[in-house]
Amino acid sequence: MRPDFVDMAGDIDEESFWPSFTDIMMVIVMTFLLVTVAVVLTNTRLLDQLRNSLVAQEEASQLAEFTLKENATLEEQLDYFRRQASSLEMELLRARARQEETGRVLLAAQNEAGRLRSESDSRQRALEQARQQLETTRQELGRVTEAGRQARMERVRLQAQLDAETTRLQAQVQQVRSTLAQENASLQDRLQQAETDLSLARDEARTREALLDQLQQQHAAGQQRLASLEGEYDALDRKYQKLLKPTRSAKGKTVVDVMYSRSGYRIREPGRQNYRNVGRTELESELQQLKQQYGTDLYVKIIIPQDSGLSYSQAWAFTRDTLNRYDYYYQDDPEPAAADDAATGPQTATDRQEVNN
Repeated sequence: MRPDFVDMAGDIDEESFWPSFTDIMMVIVMTFLLVTVAVVLTNTRLLDQLRNSLVAQEEASQLAEFTLKENATLEEQLDYFRRQASSLEMELLRARARQEETGRVLLAAQNEAGRLRSESDSRQRALEQARQQLETTRQELGRVTEAGRQARMERVRLQAQLDAETTRLQAQVQQVRSTLAQENASLQDRLQQAETDLSLARDEARTREALLDQLQQQHAAGQQRLASLEGEYDALDRKYQKLLKPTRSAKGKTVVDVMYSRSGYRIREPGRQNYRNVGRTELESELQQLKQQYGTDLYVKIIIPQDSGLSYSQAWAFTRDTLNRYDYYYQDDPEPAAADDAATGPQTATDRQEVNN
């Protein structure tokens, strides 16, 4: 289950982090552009210097040639030209070395910019994944909120139905009591009249005695009807008290997981990560020990896999018996589980993967 809600403070920290990263990227890009411009300007300046040097050397060569033609011998002119060529070659080598160094600096700057772009893309993808997870969490929260709202509406509807049924039964009980009171008063009048007429005629007395027996039977039937209505009222009151009972929840409880399928039983004790295969006797023994250890804090979570191979009746009977024996919620009043079982028709075990009330 997945999981886990995103803190709004994390969103604020994340939003404050990315603008600062954008500023850093902007500074890096501007630095890269400045380095590139500086390298281009340096290369341009070196080329200009080289051109000027070549022009100067050419002018000097012309001047030297003119001078040497006038003042020097052919051998001296040749030696002078060799020295000038060597000087120009050294200057050209130094210019090439500076150009190669500039190329290396430019390549390093390009590699660094590529690395920063790759890191930026990775962080952007991580941010997008975090945003998608946040959206998924928000949708799950909306579904849970809607389910809670529907459950509250169903509870209000059941409460209104219970109140209406209680009012109807109370009216029926009151009506029966009134009828019985009227019948009792009428019976008393008839008994008095029968006693008065008894002295007048034996035959009429027998008739009145028969009538008295009939009225007594009606009275007994009325008492039985009253007792039946009062029993129905008590049963309805117990159901009402059951509705007022807090919903069964694992919050704040010690949870033990029990998995049941046709292949056998598996249990995961509180604080353990893995399930263990156990027999029915060993399962009940361990649950009894956990019940003695945790008492009213023991929450038994029954899990029926979708491919368990059990019918719904088998799964529900096991769930009902296990919860009635060991779960905290049914220790004081085990009857609701049996009542729920009688009200629920048989289904297949694949209709529900987990039976957890």
